[in-house]
Amino acid sequence: MSSRGVAFILVATCVGLFSPVPVEVEAFLSPTQVAHTCVISSSHEASTALCMGKRKKPSMKERRKQRAKKQPGFKIDRGVLNDLPPVDSWEKTQPTPGTKRIAAAEAASTETSGSDADESEETVAKASSLVQSQRKSVDSLTFIRKRVEDSFPISDAAKALVEKGYFVHDNFLSSNEDEEYGSVLLSEMLQEGSDMLLNDKLERDIALLGDGEYVGKIVGGEKYADCPRLTEYVVSLTRHLPPIFNKELDLLSPENMSRLDSAASMGLIRQYDRKTRLGAQTLLMNPGTEDGTNDRPFGVICGDNEETENDSRRLTAIFFLSSKDWNASSCGGGFTIENGERLDAIRDRIVLFRSDTCYHRLEPWIGGDEVGLDQASCVIVHFVKETTSTGSQ
Repeated sequence: MSSRGVAFILVATCVGLFSPVPVEVEAFLSPTQVAHTCVISSSHEASTALCMGKRKKPSMKERRKQRAKKQPGFKIDRGVLNDLPPVDSWEKTQPTPGTKRIAAAEAASTETSGSDADESEETVAKASSLVQSQRKSVDSLTFIRKRVEDSFPISDAAKALVEKGYFVHDNFLSSNEDEEYGSVLLSEMLQEGSDMLLNDKLERDIALLGDGEYVGKIVGGEKYADCPRLTEYVVSLTRHLPPIFNKELDLLSPENMSRLDSAASMGLIRQYDRKTRLGAQTLLMNPGTEDGTNDRPFGVICGDNEETENDSRRLTAIFFLSSKDWNASSCGGGFTIENGERLDAIRDRIVLFRSDTCYHRLEPWIGGDEVGLDQASCVIVHFVKETTSTGSQ
């Protein structure tokens, strides 16, 4: 057989083998490559090369890139973790805000440079900080709940409130085995008040302009970061004190006391600053009495006007925060009942009183020049009456 005849048979064999293209080839070649493979050259040399040559199998990396090109990008919404990379590759990828493409994420996962390592460490640090913050919040809420449910003398408190309209309890958060944790929590709450004053988060109480006192609402939400421990105190106290108080009311069956709502309250902080007080007194030329204070009038939380009936506040809790060295006899502060009984501002003391009937006054703070005696505060929580049809009065 002539050489030309051999070439013709070889070309025919190649056409039979490679047309159509096998499935496994189509799966890994682009459409252009597939079309190119299907065209068999009439040239003897081209036919021989196509028939005898071996095809290189694509690597795993090349396959991923081919798949990524065919897939559209999509958005990844991670909420508060929006600045963190995907969990399955966060040690190798750089964090990017907003959206990421799968192709970019997969390409980045195969490369690690010095800057990537720095970004990864920063990401891990942020995540770790967030986890620690959440754990601390849960610990604080749980601790206050246990102190309310296990250590607070709710029976004595309910009886005193029914009989005389107020009740005082010391070492609310720091006694017995809880003293160490409670003491740290108290210091953090006190510091948050000072920080809020420093960062202009509080407003001057213009009704007591010469007394150096500021007030601010504790509302949580976007404001949670301003005072996390104070917010957790208000939330946990609101959630867990009313239920056990309502049980005691059911046993006592008082005619003129309302059940409390465990889902709503009003919280605020009253912060004292000695430097502000001294400056205001000098400016106003109002030295007051010998100790530099004036007597305040007695009043009731709900007021004594026509709007009292529309006020839902029924029980108020005042919690005093100060340095361990605060001596109320010389540093001032506290709570006085209209009958003359004085309840000093002692660190970790809580005073409960009826918002609608107990006439009282908050005593002005004085402080001292020593370290830790220049500021003090109290957290005030107003519990509101229950609004359900079976519990409202």
